[in-house]
Amino acid sequence: MPKVALLEYFPPEIRPKLAGLAGEDMELVFCASNDDADRAAALAGAEYALVRAVKMPAALLDAGPDLKMIHQWGTGTDGIPIAEARARGLAIARSPGINAPSVADLALALMLACLRRVCVADRLIRDGAWAEPDLYETGRDLTGATVGLVGYGAIAKEVEKRLAGFDCEVLHSRASGGPGATPFEEMLPRVDILSLHAPSTPATRHLLNAQTLARMKPGAVIVNTARGDLIDEAALAAALASGQIGAAGLDAFDPEPLPPGAPIRSAPNTVFTAHAGGRTRDNFARIVRHWAGNIRAHAAGEAIDPACLV
Repeated sequence: MPKVALLEYFPPEIRPKLAGLAGEDMELVFCASNDDADRAAALAGAEYALVRAVKMPAALLDAGPDLKMIHQWGTGTDGIPIAEARARGLAIARSPGINAPSVADLALALMLACLRRVCVADRLIRDGAWAEPDLYETGRDLTGATVGLVGYGAIAKEVEKRLAGFDCEVLHSRASGGPGATPFEEMLPRVDILSLHAPSTPATRHLLNAQTLARMKPGAVIVNTARGDLIDEAALAAALASGQIGAAGLDAFDPEPLPPGAPIRSAPNTVFTAHAGGRTRDNFARIVRHWAGNIRAHAAGEAIDPACLV
């Protein structure tokens, strides 16, 4: 029976469901908190480690001498110390594309919430007011908009499918270029909405900064369901305050959780979610079964889909 350390705190009420989805032939070890000491305790005797949103410091590898493989909960592996794990001979796996439908749904929700100013309206009504007086000027349609997708993996492609129903012109950029791709710098002044779907790498850090934001169409909308460090948040806050950027829907921040004094908190026309793109009941079942299947196969000496190996 493989022993799996889940290196992120899960509330007690969630644990039975998670264990049931993973299967009775797997021993799950839960952390008492997200403190490194509790995470290290969970690694004692574990052969497998599961990393979700809380990053795994390289030093934690010392607490898991029996580890054979580290598995990412979703797709992005920037929270795993890959070089150090490989140096110890550990396999690294992920669940590519499994959460794409759920994250794509949220990306569309953030676009619509920003364009139709849903959160502004909600706040006004709760405070006893009614509609914004200038809504005919500030409200905008998603239908017919030009949308730029930065990165063109499974999530971006799911977003593109959904945008087809809104008759949008969709541009996409990717590091490798390729047929149909639009260079990022060329995309900036053309799009009404820029949706980020790129991984966190040194090359993508602060991809959106004061200079690139200034090149965008005035009033454009930013949506980020990828990684927080793709955006210089202070620069985005300033661009929102000036009106250069019309609105921002953010599901990822740098750091996370978003600190109380972060400038983006007080920026106008923003919609925030707490890195919740994949957090739905439906996706929870899909992704737990997927990583559990990979761990089960590895423990039995069976091959894992190469697309899942890093």
